[in-house]
Amino acid sequence: MPVQFQGRRLLAGLFLLACACTTPDPGPPAQPNVLLVSIDTLRSDHLGAYGYDRDTSPVLDRLAAEGALFESVVASSSWTLPSHTTLLTGLPPELHGVDTSEERLLTEATTLAEVLHERGYATAGFASGPYLRAMYGHDQGFDTYDESTVWPEDDIHRKPTSPQLETLAVNWLDAWHVKEDEKPFFVFLHMWDPHYDFSPPPPYDIMFDPEYEGTVTGDDFAGTDQVHKDMAARDLEHVLALYDGEIRYTDEHLGRILAALERLGVYDDTIVVVTSDHGEEFFEHGKKGHSKGLYDEVVKIPWVVRYPRRIPAGQRIGNQVRSMDVAPTILGLAGIEPPQGFGSGSANPYREHDLSGWITGARKVASFPDLTAFSHETMWAHRVSVQTPKQKLIVIRTPKGRTVEFYDLANDPGEKQDLTAGGPVQGKGRALLGSLRAWDQHWKGRAPLSAPIELDPKHVEQLRALGYVE
Repeated sequence: MPVQFQGRRLLAGLFLLACACTTPDPGPPAQPNVLLVSIDTLRSDHLGAYGYDRDTSPVLDRLAAEGALFESVVASSSWTLPSHTTLLTGLPPELHGVDTSEERLLTEATTLAEVLHERGYATAGFASGPYLRAMYGHDQGFDTYDESTVWPEDDIHRKPTSPQLETLAVNWLDAWHVKEDEKPFFVFLHMWDPHYDFSPPPPYDIMFDPEYEGTVTGDDFAGTDQVHKDMAARDLEHVLALYDGEIRYTDEHLGRILAALERLGVYDDTIVVVTSDHGEEFFEHGKKGHSKGLYDEVVKIPWVVRYPRRIPAGQRIGNQVRSMDVAPTILGLAGIEPPQGFGSGSANPYREHDLSGWITGARKVASFPDLTAFSHETMWAHRVSVQTPKQKLIVIRTPKGRTVEFYDLANDPGEKQDLTAGGPVQGKGRALLGSLRAWDQHWKGRAPLSAPIELDPKHVEQLRALGYVE
């Protein structure tokens, strides 16, 4: 018995010695760094973390495993410009008003970068798509805003941009570490490559379809006649494989940027957020691309957050959320109270929500808010949608009149059966129609935070090459 007692004393002593020699966890920093990554044209259902069967996203999947993943995220729009304006402000398109190629954000609007800059952050943005240019107001609040990878205009849709973007971001982080590493950073990274054209470099071009022997490519996806709704199923499979190759290629470069954070010793002190602006249609509803509809293939996007100082690993949030909730959630995770002028107002029943309390465990799951999602698209027609986890209503207004579609998402997640059948909206559809009218009425009396701009000819040609203008 005495021997056993002495052994316990020896183990206790060794434990105390180990504790004395181990540096205690300092806990969350007072001001964590923030890395916000938007991967353009990224469908959530083409990612492993969301159940996809191809290994398209090992880096993003690992982020999800080490943090939190929102399973049902609805974008505010189905094209880049209004969707990113929402991402960076928390405002819906109905309020910010940046919903055409000829509109820019006014300085009266307060961006996420401006809030963080005022709180002492070093801020840098790196954009690689034409709708993220500074001319649209997305540079507000950034000390550095680099759009050099948007050029040259004539091959933005074919030339990979991830390598240059990675170099720019890593060089900036290295310089920050040398000069300002006592000052937290906010880096916004817009990664373009999953956007069409779908022409990933080797080996990503054959990674998911090495046996294809046909002639169809992902080049000139928006304009080509070879990619159409009646194309052979085998050829469409190849186009999807090319899209998946673009995702894997982008995921690889995202991993290298995260590796730089590890090398600098700041990875765990950085809130890493990865999301997208919209998805992509591959003829699920007869069309290709995006900006021409509001079905789930173009408005369902990923949202993954990693911050081990506050977020337990492996969380999956099944409740529906919106892209307008991203910016306030970042502020919540950083412990920053939104200043007056940021967002649409705390008394607003349709406001954006800070969801940080639920992913950190500070708030009970049962108290998660019911967030109805509204989406908006005005590039080719005026489309608006409203959806809950179980139902969805789409209203399309054209010079010829108005059409309404209603879907039972619980039993028809692919939105294949329009329950209106061309007739009037009935039952639950009428309730959603009422919600949409109330949403529109709420924003109707508020002046949009946008102003018209004149586009230079080179920019117009770039948009035309991408199929955004005629």
